[in-house]
Amino acid sequence: MEKLRIVGFGIAGATFAWTCYLNKVDFEIIDNEEESSSHVAAGLINPVVFKRLTKSWKVDQLMPFASDFYNQIEKILLRKILSHKSILRVFASIEEENNWSALEGDGRFSEFLNPPKKIQNEYVHAPYGAGVVKTLGHLNTRDFLTLSKAFFLHKGYTFSSELKADRNYKTVYCEGADVLNNPLFNYLPMRPTHGDVLIIHSKDLQIEDIVNKNMFILPLGNDCYKIGATYNWELKTKNPSEEGKQELLEKLAAFTSFKFEVINHEAGLRPTVSDRRPLLGEHPEQKGSYIFNGLGTKGVLIAPFYANHLLEHIVHESPLDEEVSISRHLKHYNA
Repeated sequence: MEKLRIVGFGIAGATFAWTCYLNKVDFEIIDNEEESSSHVAAGLINPVVFKRLTKSWKVDQLMPFASDFYNQIEKILLRKILSHKSILRVFASIEEENNWSALEGDGRFSEFLNPPKKIQNEYVHAPYGAGVVKTLGHLNTRDFLTLSKAFFLHKGYTFSSELKADRNYKTVYCEGADVLNNPLFNYLPMRPTHGDVLIIHSKDLQIEDIVNKNMFILPLGNDCYKIGATYNWELKTKNPSEEGKQELLEKLAAFTSFKFEVINHEAGLRPTVSDRRPLLGEHPEQKGSYIFNGLGTKGVLIAPFYANHLLEHIVHESPLDEEVSISRHLKHYNA
């Protein structure tokens, strides 16, 4: 078959490149080398929707696939990129604790939830305790992208900043929020969401697991933590916002009391789709042009399975799931 071109090298592009590599499909990468939201992302792999206390979409299918995929990459790179930290969901009330406890006997959740526990940390205010989520922790997205690029360059794969017309290629666009500037796929209902995160340094906190209460506190090592993230539907730039910074500091102060220093402020635009489902498939008219996008806040969890799903579609013409196929948005193209 034709060689593939992958446009973009964030989580979607890098995961698709690895999927090609593991399946012995030749490819080259077109990347403008600008940092994307993937570099900023916390990379949390959370199998639970806390607001409704339900399992994430297709998590029983996505989680084992993601685990196998990232473990395979770690063995190839000889580097750990998954943290395997638990997520501690701080309860806001006794009702939240009771709702969590009620799921202990539900076999559907046994793989992901542990019983509530007390947080033994004087700086985290959790009078009602916290639920424990068993998960893969988080993917170090910056290391994943940097190490992946170095590996592919070492193996002789081409990285280029310019996309030239060539009928010998099939092209997979993995551009994240930048798809809005792509005339082929900008008809799709993508609405980027701006997100701020802060990197803080504190010798007081001393936590090892990820803590969540209307925000996350992610231990990075060396007394550094990433906290986030905001969701702003109005901001259209990738620049950090003072409004977002203040929102995060206020949320942090609402349930913690430790001394810290803000050492970095980052932001990005998440590729968010109106129906919260990924975008996969071939352009309605421009044959050979595909999209892999719309991974949203669960990108690290979703990407491995659906990168493989799309590659199977391109190489073997296997059908796409209706839930993720861009054919579901055909009315927007014809409008």
